[in-house]
Amino acid sequence: MPLLNLSLLVPDPKAPMPQQTPIVIFLYNRLFDPLIQGNFWLYIKDYLADPEAPVRFHVITYEDPYHPLSGAQKALVAEWQAQGLHWTALTWHPGMGLRQKFRDVLSGLAAVARLRLKGHRHIAALGSVAGSFAYMCALPLRMRLFLYQYEPHSEVSRDAGAWSADSRQYKLARHFERKSAEYAQVIASGTRFMGERLKNEWCVRAEFFRLPTVVNENKFHFDPAIAAQMRADLGLDPDQPVLFYTGKFGGLYYASEIARAFRILRENERRLHLLIVTPNEDDYVHSLFAGEGVDRAHYSVCHSSYNDIERFYYVGDLGLITIPPGPGQKFRSSIKVGEYLCAGMPFLTPTGVSEDYIHATEQDVGVVVADYSDSSIRGAWPEIARYLAEDRETRRARCRTFGISYRGFSSLNPVFRAAIDALRSA
Repeated sequence: MPLLNLSLLVPDPKAPMPQQTPIVIFLYNRLFDPLIQGNFWLYIKDYLADPEAPVRFHVITYEDPYHPLSGAQKALVAEWQAQGLHWTALTWHPGMGLRQKFRDVLSGLAAVARLRLKGHRHIAALGSVAGSFAYMCALPLRMRLFLYQYEPHSEVSRDAGAWSADSRQYKLARHFERKSAEYAQVIASGTRFMGERLKNEWCVRAEFFRLPTVVNENKFHFDPAIAAQMRADLGLDPDQPVLFYTGKFGGLYYASEIARAFRILRENERRLHLLIVTPNEDDYVHSLFAGEGVDRAHYSVCHSSYNDIERFYYVGDLGLITIPPGPGQKFRSSIKVGEYLCAGMPFLTPTGVSEDYIHATEQDVGVVVADYSDSSIRGAWPEIARYLAEDRETRRARCRTFGISYRGFSSLNPVFRAAIDALRSA
C-alpha cells in the first residue's frame, strides 16, 4: 500500500474560509452509549438545533455489532443528519489486547485522514483513551486537537488494581495521555486539580477549561407523582428512608464493600432500604449481599435504560458514590454526582474523589467518608441521619440549586461553547 502523502492533506492557504468550521468529533464509544447521550451529546444537539451555529460536525464512533441501532435510534440519527451532522461508524474490536487497540487506531486514522483531505483541520475527543487515539491522528495530519473530559485513565486503572504500574498497558496509556496533553490546543477537564497539574507540573500550553461532567437538569427534575408511584411499585412506604445507588459493582468501583456498608447503616435505622439500578446480573448482586448477611427484603435490584432512569432517582434520599479513593481519583468527574444533585439528592462520597468531596461539605449537599471501611461508615451515620431527618423539600431544593450551577447543562454549555471557539481560533 503506498505511503500517505501528508503534503496533500494541507489545504491551500489562499482558499476562502468556510462559513462553518468543520470539526471531527472522535468518540471511542458507541454513538448511543449512555455515557455519550447523557453527557457530551447534550452539547452537540444544542449546536445541531442552532441554525446559526459556527461549526458543523462529523462524528466518528466505534460501533459494536452486538448492539445494533433500534428503530428509534435510527430515526434520531436521520433527524441529526437532516440538521447537518455527518457520521462515520467504525467497528469496535473487543478485548484489552494491544492488537485489538492497534486495529482500532488504524481504522480511526484512515477515517480521519479522509476527512482531512476534505478540509477538516480540527478534532475533538471525549475521554483520555479517545484523546490518545485522536492525538495519533492529529499529529501526522497536522490538526488542532481538543481534549474534552480529559482524565488520567491510566492512573484510575492503577488505583483500582486493574493495571499494575509496571504493566505495558499502564505505561503506554500514561505515555500517550501526557503526549496528547502536550500537543493539544484546548483541554477541558472536570476539576481544578487537573488544571493545576497541566499548568504547574507539566507546563502544558493548551488553553484549559474547567468543565465537570454535564447533566441534563431537565431530565433529572424531581416529579412527586412518579416518586409516589415508584415507591408503591417497590413496596416502600412514603416516608421510608432510601439509599440509592446506580452503577456497576467491582472493577473501578466497590463491590462487597457496598453491601457491608449498607448492613452497617441498617444497624442504626432498621427501616433503611437500598435501591440499586445496575447493569450487573441479579445473581451476582445477590451473592454480594448474601455474603454480608443482608436479607433480600431490605434492598431492590433494578435495571433501566438511560431513557427513563430518572424515575428511580426520585425514590432516593441519599445517593452513593462507590469509587475507592486513590491518588488518581481526584481528577475524575463522576456523572452520578450531578444526576443525584439535580434530582434533589445529597450524596455520600469517599474523600479525594473529584472535587465532589469538597463541595459536599462546603455546600451542605453530602457526606464525606475516608473510604468504605467499617469504621468510616459507622462514623458517618450521624451526618447521614441528619440528612434523612431533614425536610425533604428543603433538602431537595438546596441540592438541586447547587447541582444546576455545578453540573447543569444550562450552566456549562456557555463554557463548552467557549472551548469550541478557542479550538476554532487555534
